[in-house]
Amino acid sequence: MGNKRLPIALLVLCSWALPGMAAERIYCAASDAVVSASLETGFSKKDEQQLIHFRGIAGVRDNVVPPEFRRFELNSDMLRQHWTDGHDLRFSMQAFSPPKSPVYRVTMSIVTSRETDKDPRYEGTYHLAVQHLVPGSRVEGDILLDHEAPIFCAIKG
Repeated sequence: MGNKRLPIALLVLCSWALPGMAAERIYCAASDAVVSASLETGFSKKDEQQLIHFRGIAGVRDNVVPPEFRRFELNSDMLRQHWTDGHDLRFSMQAFSPPKSPVYRVTMSIVTSRETDKDPRYEGTYHLAVQHLVPGSRVEGDILLDHEAPIFCAIKG
């Protein structure tokens, strides 16, 4: 992992936009004793399913994980699935470290909802897991961290 940064798709400033398209920006944040995370997304106002950008940053405060997870970037390369409709906002991310010969896998999912289509705030939970992989595997290994906690997201104009 170069510069102790995990090339993960969610949270830090690497914005790209489609020309001529206005976007609804959604900011999400969570902070507890184990994890601190924030992310920003942009969805097209014409088609709320069309993701325009996704970025963020997260950090694990628990010493059970390697130092490279104390602060890591989230970006669109990490995004495996996203969903938004009038009431629900969901993301699923995954990354490997180092990318070419993985030793660790990080997964994060965010599941939120809001009361009405007009409510600017989504509330829900995130789940973050860090796994030490068995050599040669991208799916098997020891779970170093398995954490779930509240998160909120807000629409910004």
